[in-house]
Amino acid sequence: MKSFDIKRSIAFISGILVVLFALLPALQYENLDYTGYEILLGKELFDINPFDLGSIASAYLPFSIWALFAYTLPLIAAILLFTIKKSVMISVVLFITGFFLLITVPNNIEIVYVVAGIENTTEVDWTFGLGLIGSIVSAGIGTLMSVLMLTTKS
Repeated sequence: MKSFDIKRSIAFISGILVVLFALLPALQYENLDYTGYEILLGKELFDINPFDLGSIASAYLPFSIWALFAYTLPLIAAILLFTIKKSVMISVVLFITGFFLLITVPNNIEIVYVVAGIENTTEVDWTFGLGLIGSIVSAGIGTLMSVLMLTTKS
């Protein structure tokens, strides 16, 4: 019974770590780092607005629903696993989904730029940052622990 509680605790801690790693640089592009919460919530990259007469050009990271799911599904799985004893199967599905979404975050994040009022998006060749790698590893550990709980359950 103790190993079951240890697995549950490790899965819970790993779910929390996924969200905490969002505070570290998650994606990098041309020596610029963007944290997980900036990718999730969005961030203005630049705005050329001389004399406050209106923006000539700007670029920003928009709010990302994919990043929201990627960072919150493992947390929800961990909370369910820790609070509701019979939610192991649901937690496994949420951990696995969050794990794969975290891996695909760089493919789903685009930069939006506006030039003379015309809005376009551009795909960027992102590199993984320490925060995203930590989130992926934490989600993987949570997935492993929840699968072990599911398979060793009597």
